[in-house]
Amino acid sequence: MYPEIPIKFPKKPVTPMYLTNTTKNTIQKRTERIEVHSRPKGVNPQDHSRTNLNQRLTRIYQKTGSFGKVQEELIRQNWETNFRPHWFITLLWNDLPTRFDTSEGHAKTFRNVFLTKLLRCNTPTRIPDPPARPQLVFFHERKPVIRHGRQILAFHTHLHMGALPDPLNHLWYLDHLIHQKVSPRVQKLLKTTSEGNRGVVIKPWVWDNHAFYNLKDYYSHKYHQDPDLVLDYENSDLVF
Repeated sequence: MYPEIPIKFPKKPVTPMYLTNTTKNTIQKRTERIEVHSRPKGVNPQDHSRTNLNQRLTRIYQKTGSFGKVQEELIRQNWETNFRPHWFITLLWNDLPTRFDTSEGHAKTFRNVFLTKLLRCNTPTRIPDPPARPQLVFFHERKPVIRHGRQILAFHTHLHMGALPDPLNHLWYLDHLIHQKVSPRVQKLLKTTSEGNRGVVIKPWVWDNHAFYNLKDYYSHKYHQDPDLVLDYENSDLVF
């Protein structure tokens, strides 16, 4: 067993996140239900920065007609002005979900359990907003798998996560936390640890490898799913 390490997070108020009108309308359709959990929140930039971003996104869409290109710019904006992730974590689900909202629900469970264990709070409603905790951004990606003798497109999840506070920001601690404390409480998380079939894979985040890694799924499956269903707005800490 690893010793419990005392940690201190900065206490700084965070205002609710801002999203473009297109994104807001998309999210509202999937968030009409009321659930008791800590909602991710971002920080509103200054009005002129927000206006400049809106204008830039409008020009990109008018020029390309591609929501994927708009998403790419939103993600770039998030990595460059909000936070640069430190960890890239792959999560596999044992029920091989074929619906985005199912994978989104699994991610919410993982998020709440992970943060309550990391912060040692007894309920998700007490999870603070960033920067009093690491920021999390979830993507859900499809991959062909065989189930019951036939091929399906099942979702798995990629988590882009900010650095943990010193002295916890180490691979050994993150691996211990997820496998020993989080995994037993997330029923749908795949528990296997065998090479080539790990339920959880943790890697250091690298811009060239991971910054836009998940957008390939948008272009691969944009005719199979709604065009926004790559980035998980519901569970992510986003700043636009």
